[in-house]
Amino acid sequence: MKTFVTTLAAGIFTAALAQAATLDFTTAPFATSTVPTTSATVDGVNFSFVATSRGADGFRQGSGGLSFGVPGNGMYSISIVADQDLLFNSMTGGGHTLTSQADQLPFDVSVEGTEVAGDLMFASSATQTLSFASGPVSVSAGEAFLIAVDFDALVGSSIYASAKIGSIDFDIAPAVPLPAGLPLMIGAFAGLGALRRKSKSQTA
Repeated sequence: MKTFVTTLAAGIFTAALAQAATLDFTTAPFATSTVPTTSATVDGVNFSFVATSRGADGFRQGSGGLSFGVPGNGMYSISIVADQDLLFNSMTGGGHTLTSQADQLPFDVSVEGTEVAGDLMFASSATQTLSFASGPVSVSAGEAFLIAVDFDALVGSSIYASAKIGSIDFDIAPAVPLPAGLPLMIGAFAGLGALRRKSKSQTA
């Protein structure tokens, strides 16, 4: 009985854990410079993406990921929609400026048009991880998660800043929620086990 209860509890705990995964923007689905939409499946999650860019809309994939900003025909934004509930945790990439006085390229993050993090900047061109200022961003299935360049925050020579986003780390919400009555059921099994042991000891 004790073994059964322990196994059951372990299984429930495992089911309640979120599954970590990564969106990799260096992969083939994003090599579509003249097509503004694409799709991909990562760890069983189906994604659709929409890009806006300078010139013809499309995904500006280069070495290290997707290129954003004014130099060349960089991207302005990427919209991400998934068919499952997700938690977006952080993104990896790097920034670049043409002068030492210029600021790095700032990004705003929003969900369904509501900003959840603003003025996010990679500190340098070295690959680094940038967490969202407000913590992990919860996005329900079908909602649009948008990362966009904040051009309003750019002044002077900073308008020539650029950045690359190589990947985004996210968690997949558990598919099976923990039923409200399950802790009571585990307690009942434990109680039955205790009564059984007590009955055996009295018989002996």
